[in-house]
Amino acid sequence: MKYPIGIQTFEKIIEGGYVYVDKTDLVYKLVTTGEYYFLSRPRRFGKSLLTTTLDAYFKGRKELFKGLAIEKLERDWVEYPVFHIDFSAADYSNPTMVVDRMNVYLAQWEKQYGKMEEEVSVGDRFYGVVSRAKEITGKKVVILIDEYDKPLTDTIGMPEVQDKNKATLQGIYGIMKRADQYIRFAFLTGVTRYGKLGVFSAANNPDDISMEEEYASICGITEKELHANFDAEVDIFSDKLNVSKECMYELLKKKYDGYHFCTNSEDVYNPYSLLGSLKSKMLENKWFATGTPSYLTFMLKRKSYDLSKFSNGVVATAETIASFGNGEENMVAALYQSGYLTLKNYDGRKYYTLGFPNEEVEDGFIQCLMNEYSQGNDIDGDYNLCLLRDAFEADDVQTFMAQIQQIMGQIPFETNEVKQLEANFRNMLYLMIRFSGFNVFVELPVLGGRIDVLFETNRRVYVMECKRNHSAAEALAQIDMKKYAQKITSKEKPVVKIGVNFSTEERNITEWKVEE
Repeated sequence: MKYPIGIQTFEKIIEGGYVYVDKTDLVYKLVTTGEYYFLSRPRRFGKSLLTTTLDAYFKGRKELFKGLAIEKLERDWVEYPVFHIDFSAADYSNPTMVVDRMNVYLAQWEKQYGKMEEEVSVGDRFYGVVSRAKEITGKKVVILIDEYDKPLTDTIGMPEVQDKNKATLQGIYGIMKRADQYIRFAFLTGVTRYGKLGVFSAANNPDDISMEEEYASICGITEKELHANFDAEVDIFSDKLNVSKECMYELLKKKYDGYHFCTNSEDVYNPYSLLGSLKSKMLENKWFATGTPSYLTFMLKRKSYDLSKFSNGVVATAETIASFGNGEENMVAALYQSGYLTLKNYDGRKYYTLGFPNEEVEDGFIQCLMNEYSQGNDIDGDYNLCLLRDAFEADDVQTFMAQIQQIMGQIPFETNEVKQLEANFRNMLYLMIRFSGFNVFVELPVLGGRIDVLFETNRRVYVMECKRNHSAAEALAQIDMKKYAQKITSKEKPVVKIGVNFSTEERNITEWKVEE
C-alpha cells in the first residue's frame, strides 16, 4: 500500500496510486447545498487535500474521480474558472509577503484573463480577473483559499505587521462580497477563526461548517474508515508488535483517535499520524514532531495559565471556542482550534468540556511546554528527566524531590513578578510529574481549602503544600491543619505528605519535608 505521507494534492494522490479515503460524497453535498464556506481544522488534518479535491472537481476532471462516490452522484462535470490561493508556504512576518504572494497568483491569472491599467491594488486586480473570467468563459468562478489565517497567526505579537496583513487580506477576501454576482462557490480553510478582526465580514460571512455534525468527518479518518481501508495493514502491524488485531486497533485508537468537532460527532483520527504509523509500523508521535505553531508557545509564555486545567478538563461555551478573538487572549480557543484540545462533553445547554484527544497530543503538549519553560535549555539532555521518572516510579521521595530541585535550577525564571514566578513554579511541577506519566492535580479544591499539588503513583498518593519564602515545616503543618490527607479517598494506597518551600530569590525549592 502506498501512503501519501507529505502529499496534499488530490491529483497527485490519485494519479500516483496512493491510498485515498473517499470523502467525495461529502464534497458533493458541500458543492450542491451552498456557495460560501469556511472550515477550521488543526494542522496536518487534510485541509489542503480537501481544497485540491474541490479544485479538481470544479475543473471538471471527471477522470480523477473514477470509482469514487461522487462519480455516481455528479452527471454534468461542468468546468469553472478556479482561483486557488494557498497561503501555507511562506513566512508572513515579512510585511510585504502577503502582497508578494498575491502578485505571483495575480500575474498568472492576468496572463489568462487580462488586466486593466487602473487596477493597482491587490483587491482591485483580484476583482478584475474574477469579473473578466466570468465574461470570457461564461461561467461563474470558484475561489479556494487554503490556510487563510496564516498571515495573521504568523504575526501574533507583531501588531503593526499583523494590521498591515489584515488590511491586505480584507481586500482579498472582500472580493466575495464585491464580486458576488460572478462567484459560483467559495471555500476558505484555516486553523483559527478570527471572529473579531473583520476578515469574515469582508468575506461575505461564509457558512462556518467547522462544528456542523454533517461535516464532522470531512477531514480525518473515522473508525469505520480505518477498518474498511486499512484492516490488512493493521493485521501486519499487530504481527510486528506481537499483539492481537483487536489490541492493535485499541493501541491506535488510544494513540491517535479522539477528535470531536461537534456535540454528537464520531471519533476522528488524526490522518497524518495514523497513516504515518501504519506506514512505519511504529507507534510514534508523528503529528507533534511536525512542530507546534509558534503563536501557541508565544501565547502560553505571555500568560500565567494553570496548565493542569488542560489535562483535567476545561469548561467553555461554544462562543469561546469558536472564535480566536484578537489572536492573543483566547487560549482555550487557540488550543482547541490548533488540535491540542477537543470536545469531550456537552451539558446540553451551553457548556462544553474540553480535554486532550489522545496520548500523542498530550505527550506532545507536555514536551512542548517543557521545552518552552526551559527556553531552549536542554536540561542536561533528557538524562535528568529520565532519572526523575525512575524516582517517581520507585516512589523514592527524596530522590524525586532532589531531581525536581536540580531541574528547577536550570530553568531561566527571568521574570521578577511574584505571581508569574509562582505560576511558572507551579506549572513546572505539573509538567514534570505529568511528563513522568502520572496524573496530577494543581490547586485542587477540597472542603476547607485547596491542595496545592496532588498526584498518584502506582503505590502511593502524594499531597504537596508549597509555601513561598517560608519553611517546609510550615507547609507540612498546613496539610495537617487543613486535614488534606484525610480528605483524600484512597483505601488501598498510603498518603504521603510533602511540605515544600519555594524561594523567589533563589527561584527554586530550598527545602522540603516528608511525612508518611
